[in-house]
Amino acid sequence: MKKDLKLDDIPKHNIYEVPEKYFDRLPSQIMERTAARGYTPAPWYSALWKPVRLALVPLVLLLVVGSLYIANLKDQSSQQVIHLATVPDADIVNYLSTYAVLESTDFADFTSISEQELTSEFLNVSPKAAEAELEYYELDTIEY
Repeated sequence: MKKDLKLDDIPKHNIYEVPEKYFDRLPSQIMERTAARGYTPAPWYSALWKPVRLALVPLVLLLVVGSLYIANLKDQSSQQVIHLATVPDADIVNYLSTYAVLESTDFADFTSISEQELTSEFLNVSPKAAEAELEYYELDTIEY
């Protein structure tokens, strides 16, 4: 096995060579190249543009969201509001009898129609369904 390697044993020499008077000529070369391109300093207002641009983005976003919110409020206020308490019971019953399958117990809260008889046509019950229900309870065998 090799003996331990020490950094002191490695020979030291510079492998890079700098051309003669390179650092003496470097500043003048840089100045010549920048002057040849027509370098002009940035105007004074360019330094202000970045903060203004960063402030404008949230402001525009806030204006868009605010205008949409206000437009939505106007649409909501123009919609007609109907309170269910103001609708007559007869209209509610007509609506429910047209669009829902109901039982007589569903109408217990309506005092204005309690005197009316609730027929099978009013409750949307077909004759076959009524007959099947009556057969299920076997009314002949029940004692009253």
